[in-house]
Amino acid sequence: MNTLIIPCAGKSTRFPNMKPKYMLTHPDGKLMIEKSLENINCDIFDRIIITIVRPHAEQYEADIIMKQVFANNPKVELCILENFTSSASETIYLTLKKMKVQGSIVIKDSDNRVGVQFENIISNMIVGYDLQQHPNVSNIPGKSFLILNGNRQVVDIVEKQIVSNIICLGVYCFSNADAFIQAYMALQNQKEVRELFISNLISFMIKSQKQSFTSKMAYAYDDWGTLNEWINEQKKCRTYFVDVDGVIIKNSGKYGRVNWYNNSTLLQNNIQFLKLLQEAGAQIIITTSRPEEFRAGLEKIFSTVGLKPYAILMGLNHAARLVINDFAPTNPYPSCMAISLPRNGKVSEYFR
Repeated sequence: MNTLIIPCAGKSTRFPNMKPKYMLTHPDGKLMIEKSLENINCDIFDRIIITIVRPHAEQYEADIIMKQVFANNPKVELCILENFTSSASETIYLTLKKMKVQGSIVIKDSDNRVGVQFENIISNMIVGYDLQQHPNVSNIPGKSFLILNGNRQVVDIVEKQIVSNIICLGVYCFSNADAFIQAYMALQNQKEVRELFISNLISFMIKSQKQSFTSKMAYAYDDWGTLNEWINEQKKCRTYFVDVDGVIIKNSGKYGRVNWYNNSTLLQNNIQFLKLLQEAGAQIIITTSRPEEFRAGLEKIFSTVGLKPYAILMGLNHAARLVINDFAPTNPYPSCMAISLPRNGKVSEYFR
């Protein structure tokens, strides 16, 4: 039996004055914990256990919301611990005992999205990410690092020390749940530790119990472990309301020698910049004073240049356009902004 465990029993101290981070809403409307399950082949798991704590259930309705979110997935089970744990390894230990987990287990953080495909038979393995191939990872000092031999076996895993170019992505595979329990109890009995990381436990299993772990490199990685990283994700996914005339097409009006019917001069710099925003996750909404009869022509232009608007709003007043939006810690101030672009100007000049 293969079991996937998502531990969510921490206090989320890096996200002050907010609901627990795994319950935060991604710009696409899904919760962070839903996003964390994307890009992995969940079909190989017989059970998917999400572990939360009673205080989150009482204050934020975490139990009700998790059941609503995963109502259509019969594999998902909820494990509710009575209080916060001292570490992720304690969370897993208590989950294994309470939920009577047997067979192999995969542990995955709730605050990232990892592109990796698991084998049907789970062996001892850690999912890594090569910084030489993917140099744009943030918060590198806060990661754990893998030391590998020539056969890609794990020699050691070191917490928050840069000892190699391979970071651990918070995805750990164990061929046997009992082995995790035995290692946890042995390490707990050995000495007092303030926080026992899963990396500490694996290092102990490799060095003291002579167990072997292999490595597997992820093909994609999105990290939301800190508030800054989550806000950056929100920034990438902003919604842009973009005018047509004077921003995408060189300005003209309905009448005159050059007009809406025959004007084909595109502002290529702006189009390319908008495409970059779009590829990063932005949502483009086209706004224009042009009436509905011009929709088909605009759609043809957008298709030709590779713009994929979320919506096209036709027939708007030829006047200032204001956006009104609320702000909160989860959608921080300013939650709406505006760029007043000189006619036919470059959009990119107004972005840092």
